Amino acid sequence: MRNLQIIICTLLFFFFHATHGQDTFADDFDVRSYSNNDGSNLFLGNWVETNETTNPTTGRIEITSGGDLEFLNLDNRYITRNLDLSAYENVTLTLDHDRTNGNETILVQLYDGSTFNTVATLNGDGSLTYELAANEISAGSAIRFTTGSGNWGDSERVLIDNLLFTAQEPDLPPIVIGSGDDLYCPGGSIPIAESITITDPDDVGTTAVFIQISGGYVNGEDLLSLTGSHPSITTSWDAVQGELTLQGPATYAEFEAAVLATEFSSSSGNPSGIRQFSITVGEANFLPSSSHYYEFISAPGISWTDAEIAASNRTYFGLQGYLATLTSQAEADFSGQQASGFGWIGANDVNVEGEWRWVTGPEAGTQFWNGAAGGTELTFANWNGGEPNDYPNNAVPGEENYAHIADASVIRGGAPVGSWNDLPNGGGGGAYAAQGYVVEYGGTAGDPVLNITATTSLNISDCRVITNRRITYRAKNN
Repeated sequence: MRNLQIIICTLLFFFFHATHGQDTFADDFDVRSYSNNDGSNLFLGNWVETNETTNPTTGRIEITSGGDLEFLNLDNRYITRNLDLSAYENVTLTLDHDRTNGNETILVQLYDGSTFNTVATLNGDGSLTYELAANEISAGSAIRFTTGSGNWGDSERVLIDNLLFTAQEPDLPPIVIGSGDDLYCPGGSIPIAESITITDPDDVGTTAVFIQISGGYVNGEDLLSLTGSHPSITTSWDAVQGELTLQGPATYAEFEAAVLATEFSSSSGNPSGIRQFSITVGEANFLPSSSHYYEFISAPGISWTDAEIAASNRTYFGLQGYLATLTSQAEADFSGQQASGFGWIGANDVNVEGEWRWVTGPEAGTQFWNGAAGGTELTFANWNGGEPNDYPNNAVPGEENYAHIADASVIRGGAPVGSWNDLPNGGGGGAYAAQGYVVEYGGTAGDPVLNITATTSLNISDCRVITNRRITYRAKNN
């Protein structure tokens, strides 16, 4: 039974994601023509020979009657074909090759927008699989086969067959729309949403939906719970992040029903304030006040400079990632108190000692602090007690130049959990060792407009209960 469940879940996953657009550009060389197209999409024109007459049935480059692209006594000749890959996100090249005589090699070259680069050398018999780099995926993509060696003999011969480009279109993001603005009375539970719709142009379902208390969360008191029966969905509660995971795979309709059946409760006898909820199809946490997404990436021992590069290489549904720039208390609390770990953020004073600046993301270049501990806050800062201190000797500049969210065990001086330390590029030891880094998504020029998160809220107020024989009323004490 367990194996059957695994098989069903696997099939469901591939079913949900099988509708993503996938096209092929192929030439099996079964037809002795340079205009042949065996894929779902067409190449841009025919194969073109250079330093050889372009004739598919004769010459030192030709298509054989046996169905192969043949290279014979090649020397300085080559053959090229163009294709438009601009609509695709990931492209894989595969082919088979066979050397029937001699010891010569063939270079596989791809155009990167300015020149042809060798991506593989075909030596002997075998198959090639190659994932195209981003600069090789464009409207002007092209493949070229040329010699990888010189002085071909008259009988030296290499064959290529089953040329295939498999091109994957981008996974289009879903659209999540929800509503909910209700009153919560202590001692009970209440649904967090009044309505929710999830639509997706290229998927019918997904693997998980995340519901987080993204505003006003009180760890140890607040709780989200799924009520009712939902056979395709299991749940897990993360008390640190205040997040309930609805785990599929399941259809969007099933997830919608589960969201509507998710309820908030508080164990406090006297809760207060407002709770905001983020309902997201995606793992990054959403903060309503900034409309940005945040993600802690575990990478023990990573340096700040490596973390900065790694963050900039990440994207989230097309949003550009960068080391987080925490410009408000809400951002600092969210990324520190409601995060699964502590890590590097996008600030340093490398250029001028004591001039702490955001150096990543949209705020790059903005100075927010001047001086050491007890210095001047220019915009917003969230330093740990006694920080920044350029440890071990504040009189020696440049010892600690990089900002890091401090581990909870070293918070001091009344600073909140999630406050910051300055550390060396490689981090410190023990509780001061780098655990990873915090990536922020949003606000970068060219970012797409996403609607993958719905936000709702509950107003937690004192209630007075009026009961008659038929109805119980709950109302605000105004």
